[in-house]
Amino acid sequence: MSEAVGTNKGGLLLGLVIGGAVGAVASLLFAPKAGSELREDLSNTYRTLNDKTSKLASTVGQKTQEIVSSVCETTQDIAATASEKAKDIVSTVSEKSQEIGSKASDVIDKAKESKQLVAESLHAATSNSSHGSNNNQH
Repeated sequence: MSEAVGTNKGGLLLGLVIGGAVGAVASLLFAPKAGSELREDLSNTYRTLNDKTSKLASTVGQKTQEIVSSVCETTQDIAATASEKAKDIVSTVSEKSQEIGSKASDVIDKAKESKQLVAESLHAATSNSSHGSNNNQH
C-alpha cells in the first residue's frame, strides 16, 4: 500500500509542476509587456521549469533504483530459500528410497528363504509319500 501512496504523490507532484508551468506561461503571454520583457520572463520560466523537471527526473530515477535493488534482494532471498528447500527434499527422498530399498531387499531375502523351505517341505513330503507307498506294496 505504501508503494501506491508513493506513486500517487509522484503523480500529484508532476501534475502540480505541469499545471504551474502552464499557468506561468499563460500569465506571461496575456500580460501587457514589451517584447524583450516577455522574452526574459519566458526564459526565466523555462529555466525554472527545466530545473524542477530535472529534479523530478532525478528523484524518480533514485526511487526506481531503490525499487530495483529491493526487488533484486528479495528475489535472491527467495531463490536461496527455494534452493535450500529443494536440497532438503532431495536429501529426504534419497534417505527414504534407501530405507525402502533396504526393506525390499529384506523382503526378497525372506521370500527366497520361504521358497526354499516350501521346496524342502514339498520334497520331504514327496519322499515320505513315495516311501510310504513302497512300504504298503511289500
